[in-house]
Amino acid sequence: MTSLELTYYRGRVGLYAVLEALGVGAGDEVITQAYTCVAVPEAILARGARPVYADVEPDGVNIDPESVRARLTTATRAIVVQHTFGIPARMDALMELAGAHGIPVIEDCCHTVAGRFRGAALGSFGVAAFHSYEWGKPLVVGVGGSVRVNDQELARRLQRLHASLGRPSPLRQLKLIAQYAGFGVVYHPRLYWPVRDAFRWLSRAGAIEGNYNPVSTGQVHEEFSLDMAPMQRMLLALKRRAIGRDTAHRRHVVSRYRDVLGAAHRSFVEPDGADTVYARFPLRVEDTAGLLRAARKARVELADWYCSPVHPLEDEALGAVGYRRGSCPVAESRCAHVVSLPTHRRVSDTFVERAGELLRGRLV
Repeated sequence: MTSLELTYYRGRVGLYAVLEALGVGAGDEVITQAYTCVAVPEAILARGARPVYADVEPDGVNIDPESVRARLTTATRAIVVQHTFGIPARMDALMELAGAHGIPVIEDCCHTVAGRFRGAALGSFGVAAFHSYEWGKPLVVGVGGSVRVNDQELARRLQRLHASLGRPSPLRQLKLIAQYAGFGVVYHPRLYWPVRDAFRWLSRAGAIEGNYNPVSTGQVHEEFSLDMAPMQRMLLALKRRAIGRDTAHRRHVVSRYRDVLGAAHRSFVEPDGADTVYARFPLRVEDTAGLLRAARKARVELADWYCSPVHPLEDEALGAVGYRRGSCPVAESRCAHVVSLPTHRRVSDTFVERAGELLRGRLV
């Protein structure tokens, strides 16, 4: 079957729709990794299901198949597999494990549009895959998401559900257009920190669309009833025409980072057969907080994806989405010791050199 693509207001809205089409609901469990964004458990909890967090691989940033195996129960109804930073997860082992138990796999492709594993495109392995096109993602349209469906029966169910989605209001669409245009004008890696601060302040004030919603079991945000806005669909079509140039640039930038950082940089393991196109380039560091302060002072873009096992939640908020401290020790270590550099087309060789100057002597 040729894959079907459907658009949604956000990537998490697409994940919610896939879970709904699979019949996931109250009393069910969905396995996902720790070291992820709150958007994933938001969609699971909105279905009334329970997110179950698996740890990441000992020398990687993706879900550990053995940790998944240990968390399987008779209530497991789906496994969400994230390709963190664009690094392909071990889809061979994960698909074999899921197939042996008759559990559908949903790929989280929010960090990848061009990556491959053993010659096949990421997003083509599971019954479905969801994408996000928000800030920091490989393709940016402001706010938007999509789902690739690889199963014929699931596609029919999703099409029926998709037909009931509404459009964002005209005012909301205008806000999205203004937000996208404004970001395009002011953003540059040297301006990352003031732009980030302004984005967070404006989103808290409700002036722009932020990244996160309040989350609790059974709480279904109004966004889960919306399709992608028409202008965002047009932008997505335009951006896709440039994927080849974008991919070539990201590969160049990562090659330059590796040249500049040299032996000081120790890469995370990629599985055999991985063809990684990095959305961001992850680095192991000792003093994350200190390095981020230095990056702000030096005006170097450096992000703390993910600062908690369910970013950006801390303390009691982690418990509210079902995460228990200490349950995924490798993921928690990653949160404390990983930062990432941009790879998008506004990253120049000059920026790479400046980042190298900042990072020398700070990597582990």
